[in-house]
Amino acid sequence: MSQEELSRWYRGRLAGGPFRTFDPGECTALERELGLPLSPAYRSFLAAAGGERLDYSVRLPACEPEPIQSFDSLYQLGSDDAGEYGWGTLLGEYRRSRDGWLAENVPLTGLLPIAGNGGSDVLFLDLNPATHGQLHAFVHAIAWPGYLGDHVFTKVAYDFDAYLDSLFIDPDTAEDA
Repeated sequence: MSQEELSRWYRGRLAGGPFRTFDPGECTALERELGLPLSPAYRSFLAAAGGERLDYSVRLPACEPEPIQSFDSLYQLGSDDAGEYGWGTLLGEYRRSRDGWLAENVPLTGLLPIAGNGGSDVLFLDLNPATHGQLHAFVHAIAWPGYLGDHVFTKVAYDFDAYLDSLFIDPDTAEDA
């Protein structure tokens, strides 16, 4: 496997693979089901570097005392290896997000889950006309002293490119790696 197949640079950020061939028909099918268009910045990212990993952190002041968060597992455009829209696919995550606890507690209308992490925190792309392209995050509380005491739903960035520009390598994570 070549280095290109393992990683790709996009706007100064290294996305990890494996990578799938971008299929505009899958974008159209996703937008049809959502009833809303993807933002141009996010669509460009999917076309150029829509891998499975984006190992960076973002600072979310609303999440004090844990302002450094990561949404490193990217959801994939199209079906999974079994040919289904399962976990980890954009359409599968969108469909699943409409049921359960999160949908009962967070206004998800027009929000597309695009990434997550091992703690069930989710990064959403806002497709609503008035706030089209913005990114929001839901971060779960951890019932332990010194950690986030309440669930947080917060705006992350004005658009996907601004989100990418705000990402950084967390020194503590880098040291652990």
